[in-house]
Amino acid sequence: MEVTRNEEGVFVRAPAKLNLFLDVGAPGSDGYHPIDSIFQAISLFDELEFVGVRSGGIELQEEGMDAGEENIVYRAAIRLREEVGGSFPSGVRISPRKSIPCAAGLGGGSSDAAATLLALRELWDLPVDSSRLLKIGEELGADVPFFFSGGTARCQGKGEIVTPLEGAPRGGELHYVLVCPPVAASTRKVYAAFDELATMSDMNLTLQTPIDSIPPSSIVEGLLNGELLFNRLEAVACELFTELVEIRDLLDAEGFRGSMMSGSGSTFFGLCRSAVEAASIADNIKGKVPIGTRVLTTVNVSDWSEIFGL
Repeated sequence: MEVTRNEEGVFVRAPAKLNLFLDVGAPGSDGYHPIDSIFQAISLFDELEFVGVRSGGIELQEEGMDAGEENIVYRAAIRLREEVGGSFPSGVRISPRKSIPCAAGLGGGSSDAAATLLALRELWDLPVDSSRLLKIGEELGADVPFFFSGGTARCQGKGEIVTPLEGAPRGGELHYVLVCPPVAASTRKVYAAFDELATMSDMNLTLQTPIDSIPPSSIVEGLLNGELLFNRLEAVACELFTELVEIRDLLDAEGFRGSMMSGSGSTFFGLCRSAVEAASIADNIKGKVPIGTRVLTTVNVSDWSEIFGL
């Protein structure tokens, strides 16, 4: 998360994330599925500008986003306004510019929500401490708390229990090729299909113990060589959205350390040994993917929690 303040307001670059490991359990009484996952912030960013304006209220000037009060950026601003007593020192104009694909398993909406809370607190120096900001983020979405710290972290519970991994890769150490097909993989639909297809044994967090038993340094090594890559939802998403099978098979045929779907889809990624290799494979893949598919190269982004006192 990159936050810059200037004379006009606050500018934020909000990163996407990959799930390098994702196991999913049976839903609880609240309907939420417990997860055990390794999240990684990557160098694919949405950009959001926050400017105080004389007219009251919250103005959302959207570019490449769905309009309306249901937008998570708008909801984050409203929730923070409630937290500080129902009003801000002035109105605010929020101008988001999307680069992170929506419904793609990259956490763009959650990242934008965290960016909004941080930026508005910074814009007016609002009296909301970090623990309260994290709680508000959790109310907005289970993935939001991760984006207050970023880097490489193990996320459990609904996603709100965030534990940074010791000895995490340095920024720019992990190189990825992202393949983002024009498929909006609804998280709700993927989880519903998972519930219908999974047996009770499938719905236990069966891979939790191996992570617990591996020293942190070995976890990072497992990420670097691709051995830890796992996604419980990949087969389900491919069954539900058959267009993803072509993408999965295409990446399987390339020379990646490992490849996998992120989150509930629809983005797939391959882990490379270097920037040169990533660029070469990306160029090769671009000629093979379906029309409308984005092929990007990214690197891992280090954590930023100390910047915001979190």
